[in-house]
Amino acid sequence: MRKSLVGLVGLAGTVWLSGCALGPDYERPDVALPEAWPEEIDEQMDVDYSDVEFWWEMFEDPILDRLVREALENNIETEIAAARVVQARAVLGLERAERYPQLDGVIEAEREDPGIGGDGPETDLAVFGRLSYEVDLWGRLARSEEAARAQLLGTAFTRDAVRLAVMSDVVSTYFDYRATREQIDTTEDTIQSLIEALGLERSRLESGATTDLTVRQAEAELETSRAGLPSLEAEAERLRRALAVLVGDSEAVVEGLDSLGDHGLEELPETLDGLPHSIPSDLLVRRPDIRAAEASLIAANANIGVARAEWLPSLNLAALLGNEVNRPSQFFTGAAGLWEISAQSVAPILDFGRRQATIEGVEVERDIAELEYQGAIQDAVVEVADAWSELRAQHERVEIYQREVTARIEVVRLAERRYLGGFVGYLEVLDARRALFEARLTLTDASRDRLAATADLYRALGGGWAGDAQLQDVLEDVESGSG
Repeated sequence: MRKSLVGLVGLAGTVWLSGCALGPDYERPDVALPEAWPEEIDEQMDVDYSDVEFWWEMFEDPILDRLVREALENNIETEIAAARVVQARAVLGLERAERYPQLDGVIEAEREDPGIGGDGPETDLAVFGRLSYEVDLWGRLARSEEAARAQLLGTAFTRDAVRLAVMSDVVSTYFDYRATREQIDTTEDTIQSLIEALGLERSRLESGATTDLTVRQAEAELETSRAGLPSLEAEAERLRRALAVLVGDSEAVVEGLDSLGDHGLEELPETLDGLPHSIPSDLLVRRPDIRAAEASLIAANANIGVARAEWLPSLNLAALLGNEVNRPSQFFTGAAGLWEISAQSVAPILDFGRRQATIEGVEVERDIAELEYQGAIQDAVVEVADAWSELRAQHERVEIYQREVTARIEVVRLAERRYLGGFVGYLEVLDARRALFEARLTLTDASRDRLAATADLYRALGGGWAGDAQLQDVLEDVESGSG
């Protein structure tokens, strides 16, 4: 094996260049954002939620708390997102390792017959260590690491966006289930009251106080109410299964869902008061989808430096140290020593536009990433405004239907009194009861929609409100592998 020594004159003068990274340094694009939310939104943002991370707890529902926490632990989508973070962390580890020397142990054995005139077969044995290192003259490896780190953080923020979506889906599906259960209870109560009314009318028929037509009307109304029950029960089972998928554990969903408490949805804590204090620019750090889009932009920006560095010469250093002998007994003797130091520089001359096309491609990717980042911000602002408008509308609907239910109850009471007094027919009583039944179902729908709109607003605002110090801890945990 050839022994050689290549002088590394000027090496100290080139190594320092490894800190000079080509390509543009990242600067957050200027995005036009309103300085404040519309007045009707801003008036509600009077609570400091800097330490609040679990926004769904505002509903004060222990069953919902349990379902959301179990979903974050067991949901398949969140597990996939978490696995992708681990994968991105491995890529970052690989890029970091590329910036350090690589040491390999090598064992070579060769046996050959020199032919006529020789002393018979000869054996050559070599054991040596080989150290190789690429000097990062133009910052290609540094930019690659920068891109990998941004991709890791982007994957982590995407995971957080998935978690936020799962939280919102669990909350919305849970309230859908509760609303359906309330409508089942309302229907069953109505059926029971109609059964009692039918029994009363049959007694009145026997005494001659009413007619057969009235009894038949009562029977028809009872069966009409019964007809709506199977579809409600089927919907409840469908929502139960949907919760099972979201939570990732069907047993956990079944347990406790049959005892939801005595309070209706409209009696849950007021959702318009106590929104977290926020300004539009907070969305840049609070919404994980925006953070993920910015991370993709940072990675695309760093890739420009990687592509540009491919235009310039590369410098690779290598060192070899070991022994080469004809017999094992000669190992580790001075005469068998083997060493070599070498340096290799490669510079592109002609590639028919390959590297230029690569640069143009990554520059376009960077432009696309910036547009996507700006689009994510614009969408976020619109989503907050839309979610607020929807919440305000649903809040008004609940108040309107609450007043309607109160009025319908009085209408039923008066209709029954007038019927018993002989002033109106039984059909008027049935109409009043039917209207009350429908108003109660509609109130439940409106209460569910208000709660769903609340969840949508919190989702649009970014969910939890961790402070900057907490956010930095999250980023450090992600990179170290504990997050």
